[in-house]
Amino acid sequence: MPEHQIDPHLIPWSEVEEKKNVWKSLLLGNGFSMNVWPRFGYKSLYEVAQSESTESPLDANSIALFEKLDSNNFEDVLRVLFHARLVDEQLKSPQLAQIEALYKTTKNALAAAVNYSHVPHGFNGLIEINKSFRSFSNVFTTNYDLIPYWAIMQEDLWRFRDLFWGQDNTFDPKNTEVNADPCVISYLHGAIHLVELPDGRTKKLTANGISSLSELFDLDHPNYFPLFISEGSSEIKLSRIKRNDYLRFSFERLQSTDGNLVVLGHSLHKDYDQHLLDALRDGNLTSIAIGVWPLQEPEQIVLFKSRVLAEIKSKTVYFFDSTTHPLGNPRLKYEA
Repeated sequence: MPEHQIDPHLIPWSEVEEKKNVWKSLLLGNGFSMNVWPRFGYKSLYEVAQSESTESPLDANSIALFEKLDSNNFEDVLRVLFHARLVDEQLKSPQLAQIEALYKTTKNALAAAVNYSHVPHGFNGLIEINKSFRSFSNVFTTNYDLIPYWAIMQEDLWRFRDLFWGQDNTFDPKNTEVNADPCVISYLHGAIHLVELPDGRTKKLTANGISSLSELFDLDHPNYFPLFISEGSSEIKLSRIKRNDYLRFSFERLQSTDGNLVVLGHSLHKDYDQHLLDALRDGNLTSIAIGVWPLQEPEQIVLFKSRVLAEIKSKTVYFFDSTTHPLGNPRLKYEA
C-alpha cells in the first residue's frame, strides 16, 4: 500500500500533472459548480422551492404530498401525480382538477427553484471549461446543473459524446460504442436536461440559447419525469441509479474506468458519496488526484485526507490545491 503523509500541505496541480503522462478521467462534484456560482451551495432544492424568494413556491397541498411520501425528491411526487391522473381518468376523472393543480404547482415550483439556484446562461468561463474537458477521455459529474452541457456546446462539439444519439435524443443501452477518441460526458446523478419517460427510457432535452431554465420543465409534457438526484443518502442515490438504465450504465463506466483519475469539487462524504468511494476503491484505477479547497482550517484538511485515505487504501493518492487547477480557478466565477 502506498505511503501517505497526512498533513495540511497541498501540492499545486502543475506538480500532480507532471507525475503521470495522462490523467484520463475526471470526476466533478458540487464544489466545481459552487466555484462558478455560490447559489449551488443550497443543500436542498426542496427547501428553495418553499422559499418566498422563488417565483412560484410550493403551496401547502404540495408540501403535504411531499410529507406524505416522506420524500424531498420532486421526481417521486411528479411520478405519483402521473399515476394518480391515470387512475382518475379510468374513473371518469372525478378529481382531475385537483390532480392537475397539484401537478402544475409542483412542476412550476421545481422550475422556479432551479431557475433561482442556477447560474445564468452564457457566463464567460464556458470556453475555458470546454478546453479543459478536452484533455480527458471521460468526464463524470454528479452535479445536476447545465454547466457541462453548456460548456461542450461552446465549440468543437465533435470532440464530445454524451451517448444520447438514439431516436429522439434518447439513450439506447445497446448503442453505446464510441468511435475515435472523444471525451465522453457521463451524468452520474442525472441532470436537469435529462428526463425519464414512462417506459423507462432516458431522453435529453435540448434548447439552444436557453434564456429561462423553466423552459426545460414544460407543463405540456406530464409524462416527462426529471432525472436528477440533488440530495439524499448514498444508499438512496445508489438505489435510484440502479433503477434507470442510463444512470446504471454511467455508474458502471465509472466502476470500470482504469488509469488515472482527477477528482474536483467533491467532499467524498461517506453519508452521501459512499457509492463513489466504493467505485474508486474497488475499480481498476492506478492513481487518483483529489482537489482540496485550501481556504479552510488546516485541521479540516488533515481530517479530509485521513477520511479519504481510510476508504481508498490501495491506490496512489495525491491531494492538490483545487484553486490551481483550470477547473477550480476562481476566475471562473460568474460576475453579474
